[in-house]
This record gives sequence, structure tokens and C-alpha cells, in this order.
Amino acid sequence: MRIFVKGLNSCPMRKQNLEQYCSFIAASGHRLVNTPQEADAVLVWTCAFRGDLRDNSLHEIDRYQNELGVRVIVAGCLPDIDPGLLRSRFKGDIIPWRTDIQRLKEVFGSDMDPEQFRTVFAEANICNDTMKYRRENPDSDATFHDQFVKLLVSEGCRFDCSYCSEKLAFPTYRSFQPEELMESCRRIVAMTGRREVILIADSLGEYGCDIGYTLPELIRILAGAIPGVKLALGNLNPASFLQYFDEMQELLCNGHIRHLNLPLQSASDRILKLMNRPYTKHDIGRLFGMLNDKCFTEFDTHLIIGFPSETDADFEETMAFVLQYRPKYILASNYMESPGMASAKIHPKIPTETRQLRLREFERRMKQAGILCNTDDSELSADRLRRLNLVK
Repeated sequence: MRIFVKGLNSCPMRKQNLEQYCSFIAASGHRLVNTPQEADAVLVWTCAFRGDLRDNSLHEIDRYQNELGVRVIVAGCLPDIDPGLLRSRFKGDIIPWRTDIQRLKEVFGSDMDPEQFRTVFAEANICNDTMKYRRENPDSDATFHDQFVKLLVSEGCRFDCSYCSEKLAFPTYRSFQPEELMESCRRIVAMTGRREVILIADSLGEYGCDIGYTLPELIRILAGAIPGVKLALGNLNPASFLQYFDEMQELLCNGHIRHLNLPLQSASDRILKLMNRPYTKHDIGRLFGMLNDKCFTEFDTHLIIGFPSETDADFEETMAFVLQYRPKYILASNYMESPGMASAKIHPKIPTETRQLRLREFERRMKQAGILCNTDDSELSADRLRRLNLVK
């Protein structure tokens, strides 16, 4: 069978899963092809952690079925995040991510264990400056991460945030061994000459909890093995930075940390408690205040707008917080509900119109303050989906 694999994943972590699937499919006797027009079947790796990305995945599934008339196989996040919605729109083969091993064998007629094709994911940078590269290549799907050497250090998450649809799909938490990571990173750095590396994970701050290491230890190992390396840290829960506050501050001051992604989600203590985020406004004020005091400006954050029961006062409190501490970039997402999330039981729900008004007001205020802001109904997001959907 000729198979075309299409990744709709908006996060770089899932590239490892796509590599694993492609290796398994090829080893099972099928042929991977470069376009859907050549294929007998299209495997679509869906993304559904946010409303616009979920809707885009459904749209692309429909497009492959209706416009090309090929067999479609659906994998990725959507089958676990909203199985009912998917089944209402799609009747073909589904491979839920959490239980994918047996389904992969069934769908592709193989006795091999897909797990044997999982390796440490390390990828060379595409460019040195993403903004410049995208101006010169307007159809490229390059993102902020692509200006770094990428190193996947763990997968899964052990936090229990009430709104997290991704947790419904994540596999069991596991960290890769530091020796494997060091060798993979050293190989890519030697090949590219690029010493700016981004550590990627579903929940970076928990690195090593299952194998007897910590994130600060991993940073020191990589810094010792690769002289001059600068690390960007993605998906770092502020609680993890606070857990290792003194060590992380020292690593930052020593120049080992190039960039920080610290998803806050809210700055209202009431909403943070409902979200089951393990920190308070005072805690994150201490963290962001330290970054400001050190004149460290290379940090960004994520926020959820319209979480159940969020009041105008909660919204204003969050907006005032980020305006005070001025992250370089903010991803502000409209709250998306999935039936399996704990937050689905929290009331009252915020009307769609109110959420949209808050998002627009938030984007306006950030733009006015000179802070780059992206929302799930912005031109930036629409252009991102356009580039993501282009067939490579």
C-alpha cells in the first residue's frame, strides 16, 4: 500500500511520533509517498489542543476524503481528546494515540512492535532567524523553534491541570536518558555548527523525575559537553522553575539559558486554583520580577481567556500582570472545552461572544504596549494554519 503521512501537529514534540510511524509503516512493507495524489491511503496526524486546531484537523480530514477520495486513517491527539466529535464526522480507521500499538499493527497488517522504532528525536535548525526566513519563504511552515537545534527530552505530563485536553491523549510520562540526549545533541551541533538548542517536551520541568535526574542537572550536562551552547526551554511550567529557583537563576546568570517559555494561563489566584495550577500570583510575580531585575527579556507565555467562571475582574487582573512584566510574546487562547476535562464540570460557562470580546481587547492592549500577541482568531493564527495545511 502507498501511504502519504500528513502531520497537522502545531508542536514540534509530535515530530518524533511521525518519524516512528513512518519507520514502522515502511518496515511493514508499505511505501511512503510524497503527495496524497500518489497514495492509496493518507494517515493524518491530528492536533486538537485548541479549538481552531481541532476544527482545522476535522476540515483537513473532510478535504482528503471528499476532494481526493482516498482512504483516510486518523491518528494523533483528536481521537483521545474528543472521540465523540470525531466519530460524528468520520467513520474510517482511527488510531488513538494512547493505545496506538495494537491499532497500528491491525491497520497496517504487521506483527512488529511499533515501540522498537522510537528513538531520541533531535533535528537540525532550518534557519538562524525565523522571521527573516519566513519573509523570504512565505509558504514555509517554519516556526520560532526552527531557528534552534531541537532536542526532545521527555514526553507526557504529570501535572493535572483541569483544562488540559492534551492530557487526555498523552502517553505515560517518560524521560530520555541524559547520555542519549547529550550524544544526539552533540552530533547535530557538530553537523550544523549551530549552538543554540531548544529543549522540547510536553512538560519540560519534570524532566528526570522517573530516572533520577532533574532539569538543572540536564542543563549542566549539556553545557559541559557542548562548550558555548545556549539553551531555550519550552513548555516550562512556572511551578518547575520555582521548584529549582536558585539553580535556574544561577544557570540563567551564567548564560546557559537563551530563552524561556513559561505558560502562566492566568494571573488570578481564583482562576489558577480552579485550573489546578500549582502556584499563585505572588509566586509568578517573584519569578517574572527576577527576570525583569536581571534584564532578561527573552521570555514568553501562554494564557487561556474565558475559563469557566472567569469574571471581568479576573481578566483585567491577568492583563495587568502581563503588562507589568512584559513578556516578549504571548499566545492567548480561547478556552476550549472537551467532555473528558475536569473543567467541563465548572460553571458558569463564559459565552462565546464574551470570550471573543476579551480576546480582541487583550490583543489590542498588548499591541498598544508593543508586546507581540497571537490569538486563535488572529491573522497570525490563520496564516499559520494556511502554511501548516500546505502539502509538502
